[in-house]
Amino acid sequence: MSNTRQVVMQAVRRSGEATHYVQLVLDDTFAERLRQLRSLVPPVTTLTKQRDLVIDKVRVRLPTAIWRRNGAGAGEDQTVVDDSCMVIAVEGLFNCGAKERRTKEKLMTHSFAIMRLLELHAERPRGETLFIRNGAFINDESVDSSAGRWVAALQEAEHSQLPLPPSDFDTLPGVPLKTADCA
Repeated sequence: MSNTRQVVMQAVRRSGEATHYVQLVLDDTFAERLRQLRSLVPPVTTLTKQRDLVIDKVRVRLPTAIWRRNGAGAGEDQTVVDDSCMVIAVEGLFNCGAKERRTKEKLMTHSFAIMRLLELHAERPRGETLFIRNGAFINDESVDSSAGRWVAALQEAEHSQLPLPPSDFDTLPGVPLKTADCA
């Protein structure tokens, strides 16, 4: 049976305000796709640094990620965004981004290590929501800290929401990634 959980990452506006967060579903298939996509980003070497065009990131769509304002509960609509995506960098880091449709302002999470996310997915209890704020895993923070209060507020809002359907991201429409392709 697949280990399925929510990942909640704080998002910041270009202005620096931390007014939103993004929710996505992490399961074993999603974790495998992250590994595969990480392997698609070629390492930057002295030879590639000297070229005119160096690819050091892969951008993939996150069509089922849910973007919300901090403190938004089930009664409040999710933030409507365009271009919801994940960017995977050569350093093994990823972040999520989108553009708020109403204001056209860019929302983006801090970078987080793919390997750390996969470790947390494997080590933490099944079904536990993983909270990431300012690029750090904060589930174990004290409830008296600002990070602990943020988690408590989001957990309160989460209990009033319906569970999300399984999430997935794609690189090409209708073309699934296969484990054998990246061996």
